[in-house]
Amino acid sequence: MTQNQGPAASSPRVIRLTRPSVVVLCGPAVCGKSTFAARHFRPTQIISSDQARALVCDDERDQRFQMQAFALLHFLIEQRLDVQRLCVVDSTALTTQARRNLLELARKHRVPCVALVFNVPLEKCLERDAKRERTVGRPVIERQYQFFEQAAAAIKQEGFDEVLELREEELEKVEIEIRFRPVQRPAVDLRRPESRPLAPRPAQAVAGGPGASRNARPVAVQRGPAPPVGLRPGEASPAAAAAATGAKASIAPAPAKPAAAAPPAAPNEAAPAASPATPAQQEAQPAAAAPPTQAQPPAPASSSASPAPAAGTEDCKT
Repeated sequence: MTQNQGPAASSPRVIRLTRPSVVVLCGPAVCGKSTFAARHFRPTQIISSDQARALVCDDERDQRFQMQAFALLHFLIEQRLDVQRLCVVDSTALTTQARRNLLELARKHRVPCVALVFNVPLEKCLERDAKRERTVGRPVIERQYQFFEQAAAAIKQEGFDEVLELREEELEKVEIEIRFRPVQRPAVDLRRPESRPLAPRPAQAVAGGPGASRNARPVAVQRGPAPPVGLRPGEASPAAAAAATGAKASIAPAPAKPAAAAPPAAPNEAAPAASPATPAQQEAQPAAAAPPTQAQPPAPASSSASPAPAAGTEDCKT
């Protein structure tokens, strides 16, 4: 990035820039920055604060969204520097913080940062503003010109790789040369980082299941005997039924012991007299049933003699 002034006064001034790099245009409003950038750079190489403001809020003169507009401007700069492109920042760059932000972006991406200072008289700026359709206004231009004088005195100590001053009579005689010098970025180690060996996975309960180890032994599964052929589902076999019956019999409760019988009374011992029953007890007790009579076995039939009359009976024949 050098400038060449020939021996003749009419010879053009040559400014050599490199790509990628950040070129900061510093100057008040209506000093000729946008016209100079459009004459010497491609439209895609120019990143304008007015254009960023228009993209954010549809009005490049709306100063309420300065933070969002410059956030977009810085984002575009970073994206272009990532792909080795030239960035010409078209903004006033009148404050120290605004210039420091651009310097930090250039240092972050390891590219040069050049400042082009437009040293144009205040009267010339006011004259150009009066010819515009949309004017900026004399108070705004005068205030910005005060900031510009402070910036021009301090910009050479802020860390720019090169600071070039452009006067009014030189703006139309400058030539820009751009040379491509790719930035050597640090190599990225794509090797996989070393890590500790992973512990083997535990064997699964079922061999061959999901996540089972290849060296895992098959696990034996205990199963019951197969049901006999011919039985319906849920029906027990005869052997199983007998076994179940025997198991129930073995655990059946023991029969109750019979009550002890009263000892027989002595031969000549009278039975104890029962206490007489009350009238209420007599009514409650049912009448004692008469003992059933025993049927007499029939006499054997005789063919020769008639049966003899029973003892104690009289002959009814007259």
